Amino acid sequence: MHTLNTRYLFPFLAILLLLAGCRKDELFTNDPSADLAFSQTEVLFDTIFTTLPFSVTKSFRVYNRNDRAVRVDVALEGGTPSAFRINVDGLSGLSFNDVEILAGDSIYVFVEASLDQTNQNAPLIHEDHVVFYTNGNEQKVKLIAWGQDAHFFYPDHFPNGLPAYSIIAGLDDMGNATCETVNWPNDKPYVIYGYAVVDSCSTLTVDPGVRVYVHGGGGLWIYRWGKIQAIGTVQDPITFQSDRLEALYADLPGQWDRIWINDGPLGNDNVLTNVKIKNALVGIQCENWPGQPNAETSQAWLRMKNVSIRNCSAAGILSRNYRIKATNLLVGDCGQYSVALTGGGEYKFNHMTIANYWDYSIRNDPAFIMTNTYPDITNTLQVRDIVNSTFENSIIQGSNTNEFLLDFNTLSTPQTLSFARIMLRTDQITSGSYFDQSTTFRNQTPGFVDITARDFHLLENAFARNRGQAGADADAVNDLDGVERADALPDLGCYEFVP
Repeated sequence: MHTLNTRYLFPFLAILLLLAGCRKDELFTNDPSADLAFSQTEVLFDTIFTTLPFSVTKSFRVYNRNDRAVRVDVALEGGTPSAFRINVDGLSGLSFNDVEILAGDSIYVFVEASLDQTNQNAPLIHEDHVVFYTNGNEQKVKLIAWGQDAHFFYPDHFPNGLPAYSIIAGLDDMGNATCETVNWPNDKPYVIYGYAVVDSCSTLTVDPGVRVYVHGGGGLWIYRWGKIQAIGTVQDPITFQSDRLEALYADLPGQWDRIWINDGPLGNDNVLTNVKIKNALVGIQCENWPGQPNAETSQAWLRMKNVSIRNCSAAGILSRNYRIKATNLLVGDCGQYSVALTGGGEYKFNHMTIANYWDYSIRNDPAFIMTNTYPDITNTLQVRDIVNSTFENSIIQGSNTNEFLLDFNTLSTPQTLSFARIMLRTDQITSGSYFDQSTTFRNQTPGFVDITARDFHLLENAFARNRGQAGADADAVNDLDGVERADALPDLGCYEFVP
C-alpha cells in the first residue's frame, strides 16, 4: 500500500495557494478605459407623497463586459442629506469600496426614495446620482423622484438638435396629431421636466393662480401656430419659476431655460395677463420659426398685461420678427438685455419699467436694445421692417452708463417709430425724429423706493411722478398692482404712486 508522505504536503498546498492568489490578482484589470455598462442610466420615481416614508424599490444592473474583472468604488453622490437610499449587491449604505465584478458578470443596485415630511419648501423634483469609480474612470446613473402631489410632464421625444420634450397639447389618446384646447386648472402645481410643447393649431389655457415649476434646462414651448392664453388676476397671478423652492434659490438666475413662442397667423395671439416669470435664462423668447431664414414678421401678436420678469441670466424678453403689445410691464435684473427687440416687428409698449441692476457679474449690454437686423440660421445678416411702433409712459433705467440703444441698418430705417413721455439712462443721442423732445427725460433719477431691495415702486417726490399722459389704452387704467390711475397725468412706469 502506498503511504502519503505528509512531509511534502504542506509546502505544496502553500505553493498552490500562492499561485491561486497570483492568478486571482491577474484577473483584475487596472485599465482606466474599462467602462461599465448599465441596464438604465436614469431611474425615475413617479410622484412620491410625503405622507409615505418610502417609495417602491427600483433596481438596475451594472455589467462588466470587459475580459477581466474590475474593482469598483460606488457612492451615493448626495450623501446623507439625499432623498435616496441605495443597496449595492446586497449591502446597504452610502458608499462601497472595492466592489468586485467578474468578467462578463453583473451586480444589482437597488434604490428607494424617502422625502422629508416636515420640509414644506422641498424641491418638487429630487435629483441625485449613483457614482461608479473604476480605475479612475467616473460614470453615473441619475436618480429622479417627483416629490409632491402635482401634474408632472416628462419628455418622451428626444430629437437631434432640439431639446427633449413632451407634447402637452396636440396629441389624442392614440398619439395622433390633433387640434385641441388643453386647460390647466388651479388644483395642483404643474412641474415641467425637459420642454412641454403646445403643438401647431392647439391652445393651452392657464387659470388664475396656477404655479408652473420648471426643472433644470427645461421650458414651455409654444410651437408655431400654437397658442397660450395664460390669464391670471391681480389677486391670483400665474407664476413660472424653477422647481427649487429652498430659500437659497429664491432669486437665483438661470435655473431653467425659457418660455419659447413661435410665429402664428393673424388672430392667433398669445396672451399673458397677470403673469410672473422669474429665475430663467430667458424669460420670454418670441420669434418666427428659426428654421426659415427668410421668414417674415409673425402676424400673431404677443399681448402682455401686468407681467413681471425678473432675474434672468441672459434676457428678460428676446424678440425676433414679432409683434408685441405690453402694458404695465416690469423687467428686472438680467445678465445681458432686459428687452432685446431684433429684426422686423411692431411694438406697442405703455407704462413699462425696465430696471436692470444686475450684480452677479459684469454686464456690458444695455438694458434695452432695438435693431432691425438679426443673423439667421445660416449666419446671414437679415434686415427687416419695424412698423407702427410706440413706446410711452415708461422708464428705462439701470446701473450702466448706457441702458438704451437703437441700432438700425440703413437699408430699412423705421419710418413710424416714436418714444414719448419716457425716462432714459443713456449716452446715445436722442435728438432725432423718433423722440418727443419735450417729454424725453435723459439721465434723471426716477425715484424708486429701494433699488437694493429691488422695490421699483415710486417715492412721493420721484421725478417720474405725474409725467405721463392718459390715452386710449384700456389696459392702462390700473397699474401692475391693480391701483387705479385716476388722473390725466399718470406716473411713468408700471407703478402708480400710492400715498
